Amino acid sequence: MTYRTTDNQRTGPQEDFGSIPAAPPTPGDLHAIPSLTPRERQVLTLLGYAADNREISRRLGIAERTVKAHLTNLMAKIKVSSRTEAALYAYAHHGSLTDRP
Repeated sequence: MTYRTTDNQRTGPQEDFGSIPAAPPTPGDLHAIPSLTPRERQVLTLLGYAADNREISRRLGIAERTVKAHLTNLMAKIKVSSRTEAALYAYAHHGSLTDRP
């Protein structure tokens, strides 16, 4: 809410939209995508679609334990520390993940 003082100056929150970045920074290392195996790319892409481990294992025809192993490996490669960060990374870099290396 903006108020006017007796000398007609505005007070209150000042919004400067010119200084807002175009997009928030995304977690992880974009340059690590080429180091991912094709299967890790598949797992990460499905994670970007909010699939849980059971859904990923069913869609790829692999065991849930294998999905967990792929997630551990790819999270280390892209330098993220949580599943949420990996999902944000996958969402933000979807085009780069689906391109052939």
